[in-house]
Amino acid sequence: MRHSLRFKFVVGFLIIIVPLVCFLLFNNIYASNVVREQVSKTNSNALNQYVKQLDQMFTEATNYLNLLNENETEVNSVDFIPFDSDDYVINKVKLFQRFRTTLNYYPLMDSFFLYNIRAHDLIFASKRDYYTERDTILNKLTVDLEAPPAQVIEEWQLIPSGTGMALIKIVRLSNNLLAGALVNTDRLVDSLGFLEIGSTGGAVILSKQSEVASSTTLSDSKLKVAMNTLLKPDDLFQTVTDPAGGKKYLLIGVLSDVANIKYRVMIPEETILRNLPFFRLAVYIVPLGGFLFLLFYFILLRQVLLKPMKTLIQGMNRIMRGDLNTRLNENHSSEFAFLMGTFNNMVTQISKLKIDVYEEKIRTQDAEFGLLQVQIRPHFYLNSLNIIHSLAAIKEYALIQKMTQLLAEYFRFIIQTKNGTVSLESEIRHIQNYLEIQKLRFPNQLNYEIVLPDRFLNCIILPLTIQTFVENSIIHGFASLKELFVIRILIDENDQAADDLLWIEVSDNGIGFPEPILRKLQDGTYENEVFDDGHLGIQNVMQRQRIQYEAKAKLLFNNGSNKGAEIKIGIPLSYEDKEEEDDV
Repeated sequence: MRHSLRFKFVVGFLIIIVPLVCFLLFNNIYASNVVREQVSKTNSNALNQYVKQLDQMFTEATNYLNLLNENETEVNSVDFIPFDSDDYVINKVKLFQRFRTTLNYYPLMDSFFLYNIRAHDLIFASKRDYYTERDTILNKLTVDLEAPPAQVIEEWQLIPSGTGMALIKIVRLSNNLLAGALVNTDRLVDSLGFLEIGSTGGAVILSKQSEVASSTTLSDSKLKVAMNTLLKPDDLFQTVTDPAGGKKYLLIGVLSDVANIKYRVMIPEETILRNLPFFRLAVYIVPLGGFLFLLFYFILLRQVLLKPMKTLIQGMNRIMRGDLNTRLNENHSSEFAFLMGTFNNMVTQISKLKIDVYEEKIRTQDAEFGLLQVQIRPHFYLNSLNIIHSLAAIKEYALIQKMTQLLAEYFRFIIQTKNGTVSLESEIRHIQNYLEIQKLRFPNQLNYEIVLPDRFLNCIILPLTIQTFVENSIIHGFASLKELFVIRILIDENDQAADDLLWIEVSDNGIGFPEPILRKLQDGTYENEVFDDGHLGIQNVMQRQRIQYEAKAKLLFNNGSNKGAEIKIGIPLSYEDKEEEDDV
């Protein structure tokens, strides 16, 4: 293979093209990484600046709460005016209006509130769900007032709010008054829409303990990645992979300086270069163009030189496999046209020579097959005469009459077997005649069982194949006349095998095969043994099977559990032509 012209051309082509393609790919990958890093830094810086703006909003809101009693005179009035007086109500309304006006300066803030501890009165203004936020604030105030005094918490705290989470800041203005502000974290997540998150990306707010603190469009697998990935303070971003989909994402994270939250944004890498169509096109076109340019040379070389050579080699391989009908197209360059023409002339001459040899081989095999089939017949002739002689000796004329009738049918079968094969029905009927003759010889000492399904009646078989093994069972396996000798013939198809064979099993309850003979039968050396005329039956069957079916037929020998002989004959399953059957 390494010395072939094709191999050398391919190796030379690869030596040129592989380094060039690798360089182009490396260059494009490097350029993609540079662009990805720049776009990632841009998104990271944009998120970082936006979080600073949010922190500035939280800081300003905190300062507003701390100076509330100084800037709003109504706050001090609420602290001292009786709760059930008209002045208290008027001041409460004024504070509500001030809170509503202040909320307009803070687009993301949801509510401002003032709580009178002594009167258990909550004054607050809200942009969204009034009752949900009121319950959220009262629950938080109740918990804080019932708890023992604790250290002042400067950060905005996360608390449950309805079905979500919220950030709250509470400032104590006096022993009786608490002021605060509330913002829903979902509003903060929604405000991150200016980032190009894409359809598969998303944002989420986590607590600094990495607990989910907002709703999110991220799937469960992506959310776990956002929660479990540790971003170092110096890292503006990090590339992560979604374990569910296998896609890569750009993970950006920023900590809030004034709230107990951190922001996590996952942007699909595929959207980073989406707005750079020319660059995305160049990443694929440049390597592809270089590859196609060099590939054109190889295709031209293949068409002119390699393809005609391959055609010539394939033709030679087909000739080696025995396909002498192979002819090659001579429509090539003058050099290859000469080679193809010479090849075709050579194949024509070989084909004629092989036909002559093949016909001679067929004539030889036909003669050998006929000789083998004739060798089988004398066995039964001699045995039949012995049986008639025995019946005549005991003057059983009725049995002799029956036996001669059976013999007539047997000879009719032999005479009509002219095509080399018979139907399985005819073969079994012939064996029944033979066994009936043997039963006349051994009354009450011999019996037989034959199972032949109707669907196999027209299957074809070499004549006298089964009869040879039945005859051997009686001659060699009938060891004792005191015990009923039973021969069983079972015809069936192995449904679990893919060999499409018809299996014929012949078994008896006799003495079985001697161990030396059985070993030779099983390892395939019995056919080559040299025997006298009395041991040619099985060898004849083996040779006839080999000539007729080549390697497709099978013969299996064994001794059964009852110590009797067991033979299995496997032949290709084929059926007799109906017209031929009618001619017979």
